[in-house]
Order: sequence, then structure tokens, then C-alpha cells
Amino acid sequence: MTISIDGFLFEQVARTLFEAENAQSAAEATVTTLKETLRLHRVIFVSTYTGSPRIIAYAGDSDFSKETIEAYFRSKEKELSPLLKLTQPLFFHDYPAHPGALKAFVDTGSASVALIPFVGNTRSELGLITLHRDARTEPWDTTAEKILVAVAQLIFMGLQRLYYLEEHRRLLYTDELTRVGNRRAFMLDMEKHLQAKDTFCLAIFDFDNFKHINDNYGHLAGDTVLQQVSSCLQRLLAPPHKIYRLGGDEFAIYYAEGDLTTTENAIAEAIRQSRLGCTKKPKNTVQISVGCATAQEASWNLDHLISNADHRMYAMKRKNKGDTTNETL
Repeated sequence: MTISIDGFLFEQVARTLFEAENAQSAAEATVTTLKETLRLHRVIFVSTYTGSPRIIAYAGDSDFSKETIEAYFRSKEKELSPLLKLTQPLFFHDYPAHPGALKAFVDTGSASVALIPFVGNTRSELGLITLHRDARTEPWDTTAEKILVAVAQLIFMGLQRLYYLEEHRRLLYTDELTRVGNRRAFMLDMEKHLQAKDTFCLAIFDFDNFKHINDNYGHLAGDTVLQQVSSCLQRLLAPPHKIYRLGGDEFAIYYAEGDLTTTENAIAEAIRQSRLGCTKKPKNTVQISVGCATAQEASWNLDHLISNADHRMYAMKRKNKGDTTNETL
């Protein structure tokens, strides 16, 4: 196979990596670019950067889907795991004749296969890109092999950058203890929704007697309660709704619904069910007060929105102090 060295392929890949929103979309776009530009039979990208090996992207003919490839790799895990330890690229020009050739690939047209790992000074494994050529395409020559390796390294380095950026964003906008959005994320999201004049409700809640848990059970028990309640609420209030920890035991919920009564009922039910997620002893001594407000009634003003929700939360808190029949966690 003759590959032009005019830089077109590198330019395509570099632009794709630069414009991608995240590592996943970049991987999917680059394997498609490789397949179409180089007229390959299939391209498989196995990533090990984030932990266990997984097929991060696949581009190929209809003989395989991404899901089929993933299932096949899991079934061949013992045979394929050494390939993920490669430190240098391997090229099999007559793949069907190779003793380690996988029958499923041979049967579906893989005539030549390139296995290209990240080649660098880092000890971290980034994964493996496999390029499959069928019999209709000219074999790779030495020049083509060098270009394939160089393009693969560009992809690996571009994805590594995107992974770093994703981790940076996670640390910047995620509360480390509970894994929900932090105050910074809350302020940014509120600004976006209010400027767009979206119809939504804001719920603010905190724990009425959280100090009691910390004083009597220890701060680790308090942290566990925060984590378990947050985890349950994330499961019960899936996107587009979103949960934030504003600080301490104070939380906020963006609820993508403009009707106050509907929101209050949904939030109350979610908080009631989150009781089941608290497996530690303090669950019977924790009570939550919550207040909801709509963006419309606050005229899309953040200060007014928070003030309205706070006012209703403290009204519930005063009621809870004198009413022991309220739902407790």
C-alpha cells in the first residue's frame, strides 16, 4: 500500500484530535479517518489508559460490530493479554499464515495486520491500535509502516492529552468526597441555564442534625452518610437533573422541570428513597430539610432563586424541629 507523505493524513488526524470534545469521540473519529483514508478493512483501538482493556473505538465492515469485537476480545483475553504489553509495533504481512492469527479475523478478510502500541518513554500503557488490510489493498512497504507508526503515535499522544484534560475538568468541577458537582460547577451551570431562560427548579437541602452524627459517630461516619445519600440521589435523579455539593452538608439539585409542585413531590420522594442507601447506623438519626424554587418566579436571577429555595428550606427545618412525624433518613 502506498501512502502519500504530503502530510494530508497527519493534518486530518491532528485536526480531529484538536476539535474533539473528549477522548472517546476523538478515538472514534480517528479510527474512522484511518480506515477511510488508508482503505483499511478494519481498525480496532484497545485502550488500557483508564484501567482494564476495553475497545474504545472500532471502524470496520459489517462482518463485526463494536459489541461483537468486545465480546470476542473478552473470550480471547488470555491469548490477547500479551499483545497489550507490546513495546514495539508488529506487522504481519501474511496474517492467515501466522500461528497466532485469530480465526475470526482470517475468516472475515484480514490479510495483513499491524499491531501498534504507544512507543515512548512513559511506563504507562495507553493501549493498542490494530490495523487490518484485506487482500484487495496493496501490502505495506517499509515507508508505509513508518508512517503508520508515526500516525498512531500522534493519536496516542493526542488522546493522552484529552484524558489529562478530562481528569483536570473532573477535579475542577467535581466534589472529591461525594463525586457530585461542586460549587464551581453549580455556579457555571446556573449561569448557563439562567442566561438561556430555561424553565427549571432549584432545590437546596441540608441535614438538620449533621453535627450530631459527627460528634457521636465520628467524621468518617458523617462522610459515609454524605456519600451514600449523594450516590442514591444520583441514581434516582438521573440526567438531565443534576446534584451539587455546595459545601459541608449543604447540597443543591437542578431539576429540569418548571412546575414547583411536580418538583417538590419528585425531590421529596427521591430523598425518602435515599434512606435505603444509608446502611450505617446514623441513618435513623438524620433528617433532611429541602426547599424548592422555580427559575421563573425568581425572574431568572440567581440570588433570588437561591434566596427563595433557602427560605423554603428553613421553613421546613423549623417545622421539622417541632414535628417528629416527618420523614427521616
